[in-house]
Amino acid sequence: MATHVNDDSSSKQNRVRFGAFDFDLRRQELRRQGHLIRLPAAQLRLLNLFLERPGDLITREQISSHLWNDTGTIDVSSGINTSINRLRGNLSDPLNSAEYIETVIGLGYRFVAEVVPVSAPRAESHEAATPPPTTLDMAPPAPAALHEFAETSAAAQRRSFSHRQRLAVGSLLLLVVAGSVALWRRGRSRPSIVALSATRPSPLFHLRPVTSTAPGEAISAVAVSPDGRSVAFSNRAGVSVHTFGGGDILLPSRPFFQVSRISWFPDGTHLLLSGMDTQTHRHQVWGVRLGEGYLRFFADDADLATVSQDGSSVAYTRQNGMELWVAGAGNDGAHQLLADPRGSFPYLIWSSAGDHLLVDHRAASPGSDSYESIDARNGIVLARESHMVFSSGYLLQDGRLYFPLTESANPAAGQTQLMLVHTDPKTGKALDKPQMQQLFSGYGRALSASLDGKRIALALDYATVNVFVADLRRPGPTLENVRELPHKVEESYPHAWTSDSRAVLSESSALGVWAIFKQPLDAAESQLVAKLPTGAAMAQISPDGRWILFLQFAKSNTPPIGFFRVPVTGGVVSQVPVSTQLEDFVCSVSANGSCVVRETIGNTELVYSALDPLTGVGRELARTPWHPIVLGDWGLSPDGSTLSITDHDVVHPSIHLVSLAGRRAEGPSELPLRGHGTLWGSNWAADGRSLFVECRTKDGFELVNLDLGGKAVVLRKSSVTLWGIPSRDGKKLTFPDRTSSNNVWASDTMQ
Repeated sequence: MATHVNDDSSSKQNRVRFGAFDFDLRRQELRRQGHLIRLPAAQLRLLNLFLERPGDLITREQISSHLWNDTGTIDVSSGINTSINRLRGNLSDPLNSAEYIETVIGLGYRFVAEVVPVSAPRAESHEAATPPPTTLDMAPPAPAALHEFAETSAAAQRRSFSHRQRLAVGSLLLLVVAGSVALWRRGRSRPSIVALSATRPSPLFHLRPVTSTAPGEAISAVAVSPDGRSVAFSNRAGVSVHTFGGGDILLPSRPFFQVSRISWFPDGTHLLLSGMDTQTHRHQVWGVRLGEGYLRFFADDADLATVSQDGSSVAYTRQNGMELWVAGAGNDGAHQLLADPRGSFPYLIWSSAGDHLLVDHRAASPGSDSYESIDARNGIVLARESHMVFSSGYLLQDGRLYFPLTESANPAAGQTQLMLVHTDPKTGKALDKPQMQQLFSGYGRALSASLDGKRIALALDYATVNVFVADLRRPGPTLENVRELPHKVEESYPHAWTSDSRAVLSESSALGVWAIFKQPLDAAESQLVAKLPTGAAMAQISPDGRWILFLQFAKSNTPPIGFFRVPVTGGVVSQVPVSTQLEDFVCSVSANGSCVVRETIGNTELVYSALDPLTGVGRELARTPWHPIVLGDWGLSPDGSTLSITDHDVVHPSIHLVSLAGRRAEGPSELPLRGHGTLWGSNWAADGRSLFVECRTKDGFELVNLDLGGKAVVLRKSSVTLWGIPSRDGKKLTFPDRTSSNNVWASDTMQ
């Protein structure tokens, strides 16, 4: 059985790189940025199998035969699921983007990251050295809220923002890296190329949001100051300068002037603003000095102005981008450098010496776009690279050119690759092909950096999940007056209402780990309720309305490690005594109800017991045969008498109603729900007469109201997981759904 990409021990290719990882095939050691990640034997065998066949579909049967010889002693389906999910966890592979392991529903898996062989080290080269750790690392993994179930259930294969399977996708607004391998280059014979940072690795940037725009607003331009201490950006309000560690100042503006590019002068005291007057449709460039209350006119019929690194020259375009011009810092000596009557120059970058320009040249003929280096004195083309374009970017003094490459303009599906190409600092000639250095979620634009390249910023169209609220109208029922609760850009998921039905309890990644927040419907800001070092989630209100109960998680793909309470009025967080390994809990949405905890007994039974906020687990209430479960996939009736249990049966989807100990069963024991895909979970309506059922369809997700007579009404559809939590007064419903934002993101610290 082959377990290595290359079994020839004499081969120089004993190591491979994929994404942010380095794998030693001979030693069977996986490292990330120099840090050893210890994998058990089963995960090592699985990783070797994927690395042998990158990009190929690997069936579950092939995985089974590769991992185990004797399948009669284990649950193969469960074992494969566990191995896949644990390997994904060690690779920090978010389910919503599948940067490494992609699930092919019903068939198997595919390793989607590029696998690059690494040559053995030579005495004169550092190429094979393990990249050193960097301070600009990704955020620590947030807690997961899941109990994996067999992937024969479609519920185990969701690839949207799968909150209930993987509660934290790593604080998504933390934009996890997929291609952060350090790029090392050996010097070549020509002196100008030896200067290309032969031993300098590419940086690893950890981005955080700088702005918090309202829905529908957009960032049109971004520029980091030369010293990296500030970033200027433009939106509907005008141009603002944000100082890292400080606040924002709004610069003076012209009415109806829409800014398309911002460029700093090297002293960091004034900027050039390029854009268009939306009334006259004239392109203009204006200057502004920080601290002054007015703009200075620079040039008419001009756009995309950029200042040279020494501040002596300005390059810009004219005639709708068809002409390339160069002038002095005061627009003195302006002259045309180059023209293409049928094409355009949509982006310009000065070389560090100021003697040539790197130009994105879009030609009229399809497929003729190119990267060009233009002599800034006479317009001679010094170098050209076909089919290499950049809509924005920055150039470092050693010739490294970084630019964003986007896969899709749709922020929900798009990803942005941070690309690197080495150029000759003297001529601008591209010395190699562009290589991806890092992967950001979302659609990135307007990339810029400080002069030393240690701080970057860009505008990022980014889709996330937030809390929505709607009025619940009957008969029907229907959802009316749907609105999104205020948020920044972090993921947020609702799980309960306060007793007065005036606020929603949710967890959010706003603090870097998952924490519990309360969001009043009439307030603009959410209030922190509880935060634990490793993360808190799945908040519920006790039936008496006195306590907020929640779970603690240590890391991805593990059960909860603690059960906690905090007074509704605020105060000290206390741990609820639980002696057994709990899986999940629910509380009724009524003062007359109760709380119930669920435990798993091997793969044989599910045990349901009473739960008290002060004393912990009480007497046993019911047992059911074991079946695949997901955190939060069951509900408790308002009076605490009946459980609604989702079995995730893809053939006969239904909700099982289980009467608890000492309660007399009334009504049906099973509620079938056909035609809505696989059932993922259910919550009771406040009046106890219906259920809000989460369904996974072939097109996405549906939230269905299912009454006890079997009548089903679709309330909402979404591309992300969708469940409904009713308020205690029965008048409102809260649910998660996708939301999009366009903001400035910047690296949070400088190298």
